[in-house]
Amino acid sequence: MSTTRYRALPGHWRTAVSIVAFGAVALCAARTFNVDIVSAEYLAGTHFFYLIAALLLPLVFILFPSSKAAVAVTLVDLTLATATGAVLLFCVLRANDIYEEGWEFAAPAYGIAVAVLAWILLLEIGRRCGGWPVFWVAFCLSLYPLVAAALPTVVDGLSYDFFTTVAFHLYSAESFQGVPLRAFVDWAVGYLVLGAVLQVTGGGDFFLNLTFALLGKTRGGPAKVSILASGLMGSMSGSVVSNVLTTGALTVPAMRRAGFSRTYAAGIEACASTGGVLMPPIMGAAAFVMARYLGVPYADVAIAALIPSVLYFYGLYIQVDAYAARYELTAGVSDSVPGVTDTLLKGWDYVCTFALLIWLLLGLHWHQEAPYLAAVLLLLLRARFGLAKLSRHAVERFGLEIGTQLAELLGILA
Repeated sequence: MSTTRYRALPGHWRTAVSIVAFGAVALCAARTFNVDIVSAEYLAGTHFFYLIAALLLPLVFILFPSSKAAVAVTLVDLTLATATGAVLLFCVLRANDIYEEGWEFAAPAYGIAVAVLAWILLLEIGRRCGGWPVFWVAFCLSLYPLVAAALPTVVDGLSYDFFTTVAFHLYSAESFQGVPLRAFVDWAVGYLVLGAVLQVTGGGDFFLNLTFALLGKTRGGPAKVSILASGLMGSMSGSVVSNVLTTGALTVPAMRRAGFSRTYAAGIEACASTGGVLMPPIMGAAAFVMARYLGVPYADVAIAALIPSVLYFYGLYIQVDAYAARYELTAGVSDSVPGVTDTLLKGWDYVCTFALLIWLLLGLHWHQEAPYLAAVLLLLLRARFGLAKLSRHAVERFGLEIGTQLAELLGILA
């Protein structure tokens, strides 16, 4: 049975994951800014997608156990991780042959053997990252070409044998290397890096303090804080789980103290955190895939999402306010809540970061470069003005955070 929790890795594994994550991010940034830190050939499309997958997908077997009982990294995990890296590195080295010789339909015997192994490994990666539902959906749909000719007219197609099918999945530009993977590598990585930088440098505390300053003393304040904080946190992390873990740890106990029931407090946090991935500028991976599919700038998708996301949170806010009025619930927070002005002054570097991000997106239309530049600005501001010490532990924590997010998302998309 698959699990959605991550392993508690010992120090050497944490360092290894961090190094690999930094390497993958550096390559993505080099491709975005056209910096030849490696041969230009390896920053080109086919080579590059295989290369990033070769770095990140083996991490799935290190970070995600095969079952809840598997706590430590086992020999099986290491074998599967090595096999995944070897298969994808093979694709990197033979990328020219794959393209020029049309391996998606005419792969040599050894190429087909590699494709079968990759198909098995990718299914297991999907199971570890997303559970059995992801495994079975991917398994069934991956075999569609075997029976396509026998299906009704609306969904029929040409049928192929099993070996041609698995070769197409690995070597074509329409399956493993399809739009989701390309959108992830070219667009999502930079925004996930910015989200991780914001969280590691204390952005979560800033947004929580800001929402408490704005709404903490109102009727049913903690629940309203949960809604606004989850929207702000979601706008920078794009992750429901991290949203719950960061905001829920503070807002759920505060809601309980204000008189909300246990189930209602949990429901509010779950709804608010889920809606966080709809809030621009940093949304879930689906937003980047949508922009790639539609062939429009990412900023257009973010602007289109703004009004629905605001209405979503406004609906939650109105419901919570009515609930608090009905049951005569108080604010439930202390009088020591900081003021809005003081909070903004203490978090001025985050305000500057978001201002730069919005200007780059909407003013200069630097959709791919914007998150990297905003992340660099935030790190420079906090280092220059002593707002945070970038210790070895903090750097490792950042590497582990971004490595986990990248591996999990890429595992499901792949």
